[in-house]
Amino acid sequence: MAELKQKLKKDREKEKEKDQRETPQHSTLREYFVTTAVMTIFALFVTTYVVHPMTVPTPSMVPTILVGDRLLIDKFTVRNAFLSGLPGVPGREIKRGDIIVFKFPNQPEVLYVKRAIGLPGETLQVRGKTVYINGKPLVEPYKVHEDPTVRPLDHYYADSRRDHFGPVEIPADHYFMMGDNRDDSADSRYFGLLPKSHIVGRPLIVFWSYEDDKDAYLRTTAPELIKLYAERVIYFIPRTRWSRMFHIVK
Repeated sequence: MAELKQKLKKDREKEKEKDQRETPQHSTLREYFVTTAVMTIFALFVTTYVVHPMTVPTPSMVPTILVGDRLLIDKFTVRNAFLSGLPGVPGREIKRGDIIVFKFPNQPEVLYVKRAIGLPGETLQVRGKTVYINGKPLVEPYKVHEDPTVRPLDHYYADSRRDHFGPVEIPADHYFMMGDNRDDSADSRYFGLLPKSHIVGRPLIVFWSYEDDKDAYLRTTAPELIKLYAERVIYFIPRTRWSRMFHIVK
């Protein structure tokens, strides 16, 4: 019996020594794996449901948002508007004048940013560059018109929708979106009403702004992209709009 106990004791000591030799390595590898997995899941969760970066490639929202502005998008508040009555849950319905990031209806993988002008249940019309809501002119201090010319309301004129549109009745869960740069914006006058289901969120701040060329977003080939990214590295300091860093979008 004594010999059996001694043998069991030695076996336990050998097993303990083996565990001590293997544990540090296994523990380190396991720690790296768990940390990487957790951080990856957290990053995916944040960018999918909470906040997401976005680059603005076109001038449709000038002067509010400039070409080359990099925005942080609040994806949580708008999406949880239906839960806003619960304690501790941020969220609210979209109001007129809110700047909204959404999936382009004709190409959902592309994000657009415009301002909500017409709300569900309203009748909207554009006459001579002025927006009318339910027959009353809308005061819009944020908009600009680069072209003072009012295009004639003529079906032979290809782009009369720019200055003459509607009237259109906006159904439930839809919005009429327009750019602040009113004469250079592909918005609801062209792609139609925006379904609520396409809304992604609201821009919060400009976390970085770089003075890209207006046609930078058209560069899609490998050589063009290499040149574009090289320019951003070379001209990082002089072309960064430092005054717009952490600028609140509203």
